[in-house]
Amino acid sequence: MRSISLFTIVVSVIVGLSSCSPKISTRKLNAYTTVAPTIKSYNELTMDLDMEPITYVIDISTEAGKMKLKNLSVDEACDLALIEAIMANKCATIFNPQYTHLVHKGKVLRVTLYGYPARYKKQ
Repeated sequence: MRSISLFTIVVSVIVGLSSCSPKISTRKLNAYTTVAPTIKSYNELTMDLDMEPITYVIDISTEAGKMKLKNLSVDEACDLALIEAIMANKCATIFNPQYTHLVHKGKVLRVTLYGYPARYKKQ
């Protein structure tokens, strides 16, 4: 009789503890789920900043520029200019990017980016 009550107590303690265990839930991303990018702060301790600023231009005077700017909004054209400037200058980011753009009848004709390229410091 005593062993049955001891067994009952042990089982009830185990069941009680297992019901209090933390639950882990996962969420699958589907095609319509967007993940917001994380914002990182860079400073002079992690990046080497070039002293010479760069200027990068995409305009419709060239065939490549005409195809790149076709059907883009001003914001999309600025993002494209930033990405291409980073790739062309082989840098990690561009500090203080400033944009100028020329728009005629809703079409982007030219986007100019001005800023300072920065690269990660070698540790």
